[in-house]
Amino acid sequence: MGNLLRLITIIALVFTNGCISSNQSDPLKQKAALAFSRAQTSLLAEKKVAIDVLWVLTQIQNQRHSDAAEQFIESMKEHIKNPSYLPCVFPNHPKVTLPESPQPGIRQFLTYLDTPRGKPEKVALRNLKQFINEDADGYILTHQLIVLLLAEQAELPLSKEIIETKHYLIDKIYREQKNMKTMDCIDLYMERLALVLFFGNRKDIDQQTINAWISTALTAQLPDGSWPVSKSTISYNGEKISISSPRSHTTALAMMALQAYLNDY
Repeated sequence: MGNLLRLITIIALVFTNGCISSNQSDPLKQKAALAFSRAQTSLLAEKKVAIDVLWVLTQIQNQRHSDAAEQFIESMKEHIKNPSYLPCVFPNHPKVTLPESPQPGIRQFLTYLDTPRGKPEKVALRNLKQFINEDADGYILTHQLIVLLLAEQAELPLSKEIIETKHYLIDKIYREQKNMKTMDCIDLYMERLALVLFFGNRKDIDQQTINAWISTALTAQLPDGSWPVSKSTISYNGEKISISSPRSHTTALAMMALQAYLNDY
């Protein structure tokens, strides 16, 4: 009996020490968890955020529910001017009417962004197919995937061909991210990282690559827990527009990426 008790004690100690050792040997996980907590605290202190931030937070809520985040989302909805339909955020609001023939240039890009929340349905589906089949990179590429994800959530009747395009776009974004030697634009870096890790199959990415991406993301976090304002230029159909992504947008994307990373443990 005494030997049995000693054996049980030894097994318990080995198991406990093994768990402690595992946690201690993974400082990146601990840093990521702390970064997520600090980011959430910073974001929930914002007085006003755009609708895209609310959509990102609702995606995170599906995996990591937070009462504080839920209250924040509901309170921020009151500050959205002229809200219209958007799945997960304003599911009961009316849809916008899409133009039969979008104007060229940047306005065409903005019309494509409205596709998932627009009507009539046949115009929305036509625009979606045209947009996601374009050969794009950078912000245009990431928004091709975002528009497709929103179209799925809006329950548009998507063909098998369109649904399969999602995997192609995720892979294309992954390859673009992997080929980046430095952080080109903080917001775009976070956007690619969040989309690939949150909506892609992380089993297709080696852990060393994911760790490198997360480490790079953490180095850009500010002392207050947020990520900085990011400025960049979007080019579409021969036109260019300068954009400034607020810290709330980039911080929400960073949280999405960190949540996907932490969810693996």
